[in-house]
Amino acid sequence: MDRVKLNLAGRKILVTDDVPANLDLLFQALDGEGYNVHVAFDGYQTLEVAANSRPDLILLDVMMPGIDGYETCRRLKADETLADTPVIFLTARDDVEGIIEGFQAGGVDYVTKPFKKEEVLARIRTHLERDLLARELAELNTRLEEKVRERTAELQRKVSELEGKDRIIEHMLTLHSLEETMAVVLEAIMGIMRADQVVLYVRRDGEITPLAAIGMPAESLGTHDDRTAEWVQAVSGIEASLEPVRLPLAHPHVLVPITSAGTLLGLIEVQNPNTGTDISDDDLRTLTSFALQAAVALKDAMVNQDPEAWQDQLDEVLELDQEMGVEELDESS
Repeated sequence: MDRVKLNLAGRKILVTDDVPANLDLLFQALDGEGYNVHVAFDGYQTLEVAANSRPDLILLDVMMPGIDGYETCRRLKADETLADTPVIFLTARDDVEGIIEGFQAGGVDYVTKPFKKEEVLARIRTHLERDLLARELAELNTRLEEKVRERTAELQRKVSELEGKDRIIEHMLTLHSLEETMAVVLEAIMGIMRADQVVLYVRRDGEITPLAAIGMPAESLGTHDDRTAEWVQAVSGIEASLEPVRLPLAHPHVLVPITSAGTLLGLIEVQNPNTGTDISDDDLRTLTSFALQAAVALKDAMVNQDPEAWQDQLDEVLELDQEMGVEELDESS
């Protein structure tokens, strides 16, 4: 089966030779194949043209006035932007020493003079295709590595989320105050994602009030609630939709609702005013999922610290106990 040929039309080739007849012959042959051909007459001109044109391949004569092809090649390879450009030497030397010196200088191949058009074209195509495939493979590897990094980050985020939820569940198995619960929730959030500042708001007497935070002094928490028009509007939108929002501020800033049975219990506010690190959609989805577990813990802590709630629960138990006692009395009589 014939090998599929890559489309190399438009590839830039720099040809260097101090003999005009050789340059003309090579130019005509390469131009006829659709290559974009540049020419130079000596080593110094080669370095200049290569720096400006960034060729995909260089045909380089060995014997030239000034610096020879070997030294020219060494200088090309010393330039980071040209180091990977394949160099094919054009040489009248076919001795072993000359060939070795060419490879040591950084060349990938050589063509002996007098050269044949077909041989030159075949060698050029071989190295252009090899270089093109190597670049595509490198790009593919880069994309694969990026996919692996993204997947790894996703899994790490999920593990952190599960660990945070487990920590809250474990916390709920013991007697705990609202303050202790908020501290556990904040620490779990910081474990899930890196943030400059996290503030926990809880609804009290119908107002959304900041009660705990990480990333800001405790004494400034009371003055933190300097609600801007954007903030108030965002909270109103959350009240209606129970969906997280991004605030239109100079730095990344999100508000995530803490809800229970369709009711807004509070908010998780995350922002990065110092680092300016973006809060990704994945982070936002993770926070939204985590907020459901936080809601259970906060509601439980609110009930535990509210005497009236305790009394209501006690009254319900006593009423149930009384009803059961009456039923037992009726059955015995």
